Amino acid sequence: MKIPFLKPVVPPHVFCLLADGVTYARVRRTEPVGFAETRSFAYPASSLGSGVSGTPLFTREALSEAVTAARRLSDGRLSRASVVFPDAWARILPIDFDSLPEGEAAAREMVLWKLKKLLPGVSSELSVSFRAMPAAAGATHRLLVAAAPSESLTSIERSFESLGVRVGLLTPASLVLFEGLSDVLGSRAGGDYALIHRAPGSFAFVIARNGMPLFFRQRPSGDDGPEHEQEVRLSLSYYQEKLQGAGLTAVFVHDALSGSGDPFLANGSLPVPGTALSGHLFGADASFDQRIGDRPELLPGFAAVYGGQ
Repeated sequence: MKIPFLKPVVPPHVFCLLADGVTYARVRRTEPVGFAETRSFAYPASSLGSGVSGTPLFTREALSEAVTAARRLSDGRLSRASVVFPDAWARILPIDFDSLPEGEAAAREMVLWKLKKLLPGVSSELSVSFRAMPAAAGATHRLLVAAAPSESLTSIERSFESLGVRVGLLTPASLVLFEGLSDVLGSRAGGDYALIHRAPGSFAFVIARNGMPLFFRQRPSGDDGPEHEQEVRLSLSYYQEKLQGAGLTAVFVHDALSGSGDPFLANGSLPVPGTALSGHLFGADASFDQRIGDRPELLPGFAAVYGGQ
C-alpha cells in the first residue's frame, strides 16, 4: 500500500476490486473531468482463492479479461495502473505512541508490534502503510495505520504483473477517497469537515483539518442504517469531547450501499446537513453521477487518479 501518491507517475488507469468482480476505469483529467472508459467484469469461477484471514487471493485468470479489455480500450497504452480494494479487506485505525524510532524501517517494525497487541486475533502477516496524525492528549505521536494481509496484496500485484501491468498505488477505498479528494473538500468546507464512506462490510468516518486526518474510525459493518447512525454519534462525541473540535463546517458522504435509493446522510445525527459526493464538486461531466450511481466503486477509483494530478 502506497500513500501518499507519487504525483508525477500516476496513470489514468485504475482497477477497482470487489468481492465478486473488478471494474476498470480510464479517468479523464482534462476539463470537464470524468471517465473516458469504464467496464465491469465478474471473476471467472474458481479464479479466486482464500487466504488465512479470509481475504481473497488473486490469480492471473481472475483479472485477465479486465486487463485485456482495458488494454484494448486504451489502444495498448496500459502498462501502469492504480488498484483500489474494499475497506473490508483491511483494518484502518489511529495508533498512539509514546515514542517512535528514527527511520521508516524501524518505525514500521514498531507499528507491526503495536498492531499485534491491538489485533490479537489476526494471525496472518500484515502489510502496513501509515501517516502522521495530530497527536491526541496524553500521546506524543499518533499515526493513521492501514493494515492488510500481505498474501492478498502480493497476489494482487503478482497477478497484474503477470499481465504486464505494474501497480503503482494499492490502497483501501476510504483512504483513497480522503487522500484523493482532500484538496477539493477542504477548500469547499473552509474548516473541519467529515467524510463518511459506506460500503459492503465496512463503515468509515473521517474528520479532516487542514488536509490532515484529525479523526478516523473504520468498523466492520453490515448494511444497518441505525448502526451507522450510532457510529456517527460516537465519532462526533469523541471529536467534541476528546479532540476539542471547533465544529464541522461540512459533511460529505459516499454511500456504496444505497444503490438507486436515497443516500445515507445521517442528517438527524449531524451538526450540518450531509452532502452526497457528486460531480459538481469537481466540475465533472454530465455522465459522472450516473456512472457513480451504477457503479459506486468508481468514485474511489476516480479519487485515486484525480488526487494524483
